[in-house]
Amino acid sequence: MAPTLLLLRDPVVRPFKHSLRLTRPGLRQYVDNKGTAMKRIQIGVFAALATLLAACETTQAVRDPAPQAAAPSQPFYDRHKIDVANLRELYEGMMIGDMMIHADAMFSAEAKWKMTLYQMVGAQSGHYQARSAYQLAYLGVPLEEIRALWSPDYIDSISDPREKVAFEFIDAMSKLPASVTADTHASLRQHYTDRQIAELMEMAAFNASNAAMDSVLPIPTDANTVAWATENLRAVGWRVGANASSSAAEQRAALFAGDLMTQAHQEILANWVRDDITAPAADLDSDWLNRVTGYAISQVTFDSDSDGIEDPFDAFPLDPTRWLPRGAREANRPAASTPAFPVDVFDIDYYTAPVMPKTRYAFSDRIRFDTEWTRQNAMGTSRIEGYFAAGDRALPMKFLWQVFVVYQLSSGCVHCQVHGTRWLYEFLEDESESGAVSDAAMGDIYDLFDFERSERFSEPELAALRFGRDAGPLPSRITAAHIEELRRHYADREIQELMMIVAAGSRLAAGQQANVTVTDRTSMGWALRALPKIGWRPGGHLGRPQEQRRLFMSEIEMVAISKAMAGEPLDFASEWVGLNVPLAVDSDGDGVEDAFDGYPDDPAQWEDTDRDGIGDARDDDIDGDGLSNAQERRIGTFPYKADSDADGIDDQAERRAGTDPLDPQQF
Repeated sequence: MAPTLLLLRDPVVRPFKHSLRLTRPGLRQYVDNKGTAMKRIQIGVFAALATLLAACETTQAVRDPAPQAAAPSQPFYDRHKIDVANLRELYEGMMIGDMMIHADAMFSAEAKWKMTLYQMVGAQSGHYQARSAYQLAYLGVPLEEIRALWSPDYIDSISDPREKVAFEFIDAMSKLPASVTADTHASLRQHYTDRQIAELMEMAAFNASNAAMDSVLPIPTDANTVAWATENLRAVGWRVGANASSSAAEQRAALFAGDLMTQAHQEILANWVRDDITAPAADLDSDWLNRVTGYAISQVTFDSDSDGIEDPFDAFPLDPTRWLPRGAREANRPAASTPAFPVDVFDIDYYTAPVMPKTRYAFSDRIRFDTEWTRQNAMGTSRIEGYFAAGDRALPMKFLWQVFVVYQLSSGCVHCQVHGTRWLYEFLEDESESGAVSDAAMGDIYDLFDFERSERFSEPELAALRFGRDAGPLPSRITAAHIEELRRHYADREIQELMMIVAAGSRLAAGQQANVTVTDRTSMGWALRALPKIGWRPGGHLGRPQEQRRLFMSEIEMVAISKAMAGEPLDFASEWVGLNVPLAVDSDGDGVEDAFDGYPDDPAQWEDTDRDGIGDARDDDIDGDGLSNAQERRIGTFPYKADSDADGIDDQAERRAGTDPLDPQQF
C-alpha cells in the first residue's frame, strides 16, 4: 500500500499548528506549522438493545420503509460517549437553529410541526417522529390529526392548494438525495412569496439534519417520551426500535419540546439585538443541553493551549503537542468477538451524476429564497458551520474535508461537492512547494469518488470514509457495525468529530438541494475545469449571474480581513448572498421581519406582498403587477412575484411587449 494520504494525529506528539482561536463568532486565526505567518481566518460558513413491543394489533396504513442494508446484528451502546451533543458549541447551534425555525413566523408553529412530522415519517426517524407528535399534542392538535400524518394518502387528502404544495415540497425533502426541480420551485411560487419559501427550505434543512443524526446514531429517547409515544402512536406503527437505550447512562433525560423549548426560545429572544450586526450573537443563558441529554457535559468550552481540543476533552490542556493519553484508542476497541465490518455488503456506487429532467419552468432568481435571508435562523447555522470549519481539532481539518466530500457525493449535494473539493484543492496548494498542484496530487481528490479501490488510504481512513459514504443518504445506511468499526480506530472525541460532519453536512446538503443553489463563480469554475474528467457533472447549480452566490469561503475570509483592518463590521449574510439582507427587526413581534411584513406594527397580520394596504387574502392582484391572480395562474406566472422570471421586467410589461414572462432570456 502506498503511503497514507493523511495520518491520524499521534496521541502524544503532533506539530504545533494553532496560535489563536476565537470561539463564539466562528472566526479562527492560526499560523502554519513553522509558526512564521498568519495562515487563515476561518469564518463560519458551514449534522441498540431495542425492546420491540410485541403487540398484535391492527395498525393504520403507513408509508413503506426503505430496505436496510444487510449487516451483522449488533446493538448500539454507549452512545452518550460519541454523541455530537458532547461538542457543546456545535450542538447548542443546532438547538438554537431548530427552535428558531419552528417558532411562529410566516408559517405558524403548528403548520411547521405538522410538516416536520410528515418529513420525519418519510425519513424514518423514530425519535423525531415522537418529538414532533408530542409537540403537536402540546400545541393542542388532536391525536386523530397527528396520526393522520402517517398515512400514505395524507397529501391527497389535503384540500387547500397552498397547504398541499408545501407538503409536496416537504415530501420531496424527506429523502436525500432530494428530488427538487425548477417545477418544484415554480409550484411553490404559485402560492408563496420568496421569503416564505426561504423559511420552508430552512425548516426542511434543519429537519433533515435532525433526522440524519437520528439515523446515523439512533437517539436513546427519554423514558417519558417513549411511554407517551407507545401509548398514543402505537396505532400508526410507532415502535421505540433502535431508539431504546441500552443503559441508564446513554438514555436522554428529556425531550427538547414543550415547555423546555418555549423557555429556551424566550431566552434567545431576550438576548437578541436585532438591529445591530456588530452585536454578539444571541446565546442561551441556561444549560438546556444537559437538561435534555442528562449527560453532564461540561459547560467549559475554553481551549487553554489553542490546540483545537476544549479543555474537558484534553488530557494535557496546557500542552499543544498532545491531548490524548497513551492507550486511549486501544481501550476504545470493541471486544475481539465483535464481527468484522462487512465491506462487500456496503461497497456501492455512491456517486451518481445528476440528470437534469425536462421541466416546464426554468430556474430563476434562486438567490431570493437563499436560507441566509432568515437571519433569525442563521444565528444557529453560522454557529454550526463556524465550529465545523474552525481548523484542526482531534482530527486534521483536511481529513474532515475528505470525509465531508465522500458524504456529499453520497447525499447528492452538488454545491457541497464543489465546495468540499475546492477546499481540498487549497490544501494541496498549501502543501506544494511551488504552489502548483500536480496531476498526481489531484489523485488525492479524484480517489474520493471510488475510495475502496484506491491505495491511498489507511484502514482508519477507510473506516471513516465508509462512515461518510453510508451516512450520506437519508435514511442512512449506517448500522451499529459502522460504529464498531470506528471504535476499532478512533477515540470517542474523534468519533464525535466524524458525527459533526453529519450534523453540519446534512443541513447543508438538504438546504442546497432544496434551493438548487447557484454556486459561486470561483468554485464552480474550478470544478468545471477539474472534475468532469472523472464523470462529475454540475446538475442544476449553474445559473444566471443575478442568482449566483458571490464569493467562495476563502474569498469571504479576505473580505473579513479587509473589513477588520478598516475597522468596518462584517455583515456575513449580505456578503454571502451578494444582496443586502435586511436586518431582523420585528417591531410587532410576530416572527416576521419588518422588511417582509406588510403590517409591521400589527402582530395579527403580515401578508400584504405589494404593500398596497390590501391584505393578500383580499387582494385580486397580490403582487401588484397589473395581472390578476386568476390571470397569473392561467398563464403560469407567479401571483406573489411581479417579475416571475427575475429579468428586470414585470410580467404585465412583458406580456405587452410580446416576450415570455417565464423566460429570463427574453426581455
